Amino acid sequence: MMKINVLTAVLLAAISVHSQPNINSWHLNTTGAKGKYWDNPGPILVTMSDSAGITKLCYSSSYVYVRTRDLAGNFTMGPSLNPNDPVAQNYTIRFPRNPVQQTGSQTAVPLGGGIGLAVNGVLLYGSRSADSYKSSTNNNSMTGDGKWHCDAWYNEKNTMDTSGNAHADPSGKYHYHANPKRLYTYPSTSHSPIMGYAIDGFPIYGPYGYSTATNSLSNVARMTSSYQLRSISTRTAYANGTITSPSGPNVSTSFPLGMYVEDYEYVNSSGTLDVMNGRYCVTPDYPAGTYAYFMTVDNTGNPAYPYLLAINYYGVVTAGDAGINFGNSAIPTTGVTCLTSVTKVGEIIKENENFLLYPNPVNEQLTIDLKNGDYKTYTVMDLLGHVVLKGHLNTGLGNITVEALDNGIYFIVLSNLDHDTQAVRFIKN
Repeated sequence: MMKINVLTAVLLAAISVHSQPNINSWHLNTTGAKGKYWDNPGPILVTMSDSAGITKLCYSSSYVYVRTRDLAGNFTMGPSLNPNDPVAQNYTIRFPRNPVQQTGSQTAVPLGGGIGLAVNGVLLYGSRSADSYKSSTNNNSMTGDGKWHCDAWYNEKNTMDTSGNAHADPSGKYHYHANPKRLYTYPSTSHSPIMGYAIDGFPIYGPYGYSTATNSLSNVARMTSSYQLRSISTRTAYANGTITSPSGPNVSTSFPLGMYVEDYEYVNSSGTLDVMNGRYCVTPDYPAGTYAYFMTVDNTGNPAYPYLLAINYYGVVTAGDAGINFGNSAIPTTGVTCLTSVTKVGEIIKENENFLLYPNPVNEQLTIDLKNGDYKTYTVMDLLGHVVLKGHLNTGLGNITVEALDNGIYFIVLSNLDHDTQAVRFIKN
């Protein structure tokens, strides 16, 4: 059984790294692909000299370090009505591998600037733009009163590009405010993938999750915001009753409801998501459960406030990683492992030519069709390497009852008389 033990050690070593979604979700650029965008007028295709996607990915026991030039790695950016072209940045962003809830005063999502990173290397911005209402001039301005803040998507959606639904700010920082349409499928009957991570280390998913938060066998449903437009005609106070001085503009055709983020109020449990636009739940990537943010859209697929994150982060945010310090982390010279590729758990062990395993996923009975080879025994291990089942096989078809196993990912290791081993992953649901 020595070879099984060696294989177990190899599996565990691989799983300890690659089953971590905050490591394996990123689009690491392993080919040197360059950033591209369509420039107006024309449009003219511009190939940049800078690499797209994630250019370096390292991790320690506590953090994941992601380096990006802030150039989309999965599509050609542009064209858009935004006059600003993407400009390569130089960000290294640090995410905690074991994020925790902030139990004290929560950290506010900043006005402007990065709040997280999409898996394709593009910055994620919050729902508020840098503009606010300026009472002295009766318009919205970057030098506004700072009381009624413009909703970035509502006011700037027409400047988003047709390729990715993002745009560049005056400094050329390419970013999303909502709806990274190349990173998820709509509509869908499957749980949405991870689209990125917030700076507190918690994942941001697309719009679909399990209808029962802690049951992966429940139906998949669109996650819904618990924010609603207020029923107001004047802007003299926030939803919590705080009087604003100076006031905002009266609701009108020039200043319609929805122009400002303060036009919304949180109505507890009116949607499936909480005040941070997330929930504690199980997901395909976190079968044991995690807090997760969800990108919100309405029933037609259009972005719904607060889009990605709301006003505050759920988790603990290190001051050195956020706000004006966002993207300025340094990768340590010791104590880190840097990857040259990203391998997901399902890719660690390939399906074997000597046998078939079905159905996969499985609910009650797993069938092994021994096409080639003389495998006599099987061992089923969970992701921690614990043996949960083992037994003997006959030639031809073999059936293994797995109904009693907990839902999750397992490996079945087959051995012959010479102790040669083969392994395949399967999912119990």
